Amino acid sequence: MKAIETPIIISSIRAKGDGSLGFSASTPELTPKEKVAFFELQNQNLNGFFEPAESKPTEVKKVKGELWEKSPSQRLYAVIFLYWKQQGEQGDFNVFYKKQMERLINKVKDLLEPQ
Repeated sequence: MKAIETPIIISSIRAKGDGSLGFSASTPELTPKEKVAFFELQNQNLNGFFEPAESKPTEVKKVKGELWEKSPSQRLYAVIFLYWKQQGEQGDFNVFYKKQMERLINKVKDLLEPQ
């Protein structure tokens, strides 16, 4: 898969509970071939490089976020911990964690086809 270079405008940035950021960006009008290239990258782990269009090339700073350092289960644990803190830290966290995990497991079970 080839890299894509195009001008973008970051239109919104939001902080997420796990310490990462989410953002939305817009491109200029693209050809159908360019659009296909973007769709092929959807839901892929990508390397990002952002530089103001009017600036001269500078040193690249690499940012390695939690998404690449933690497993999905570690990220879920961290998010449940933050939720527990936001709810006032009532009761033992381990009990809260097990209840939340059981709730999530049951939601996924409900999605399964009957056998």
